[in-house]
Amino acid sequence: MEAYDLSQLTAAEFQSRKGDPVVIHFAPNFSLPSTILGATELNGYSPLERNSFSVEFQTNGDHRVIEQGIYRVVQQDDKYLDIFLVPIAQDPLGTRYEAVFS
Repeated sequence: MEAYDLSQLTAAEFQSRKGDPVVIHFAPNFSLPSTILGATELNGYSPLERNSFSVEFQTNGDHRVIEQGIYRVVQQDDKYLDIFLVPIAQDPLGTRYEAVFS
C-alpha cells in the first residue's frame, strides 16, 4: 500500500471520487466499508497552495459511532490516508464522518 501525500490533495480530487467505496480502519481488527459522500471547499487559511476543504464519509450498514481520532482510510486503488475523522451524524445508512484538510 502507498500513502497519499496529504499536502497535494484537493477538494476536486475527492469530488471526482464521490460515491466511491473506501474502507475505514478504526482499529487493527475493526474496519467498516464506507463511501465518499463528497468534498466542500472552505474559506479558512491554508499554508499550502491549495484551499482548505472538508470531506464526508458514510459508513455502510453499521450504526456504531466511533469517537473522533486518526484512522486509516483505504481507497479502491489500495492507496491510503491516515486522517483525523470526526463523527458528525447518524442516518438510516450508518454514521457520517468528516475530515478537514487545512
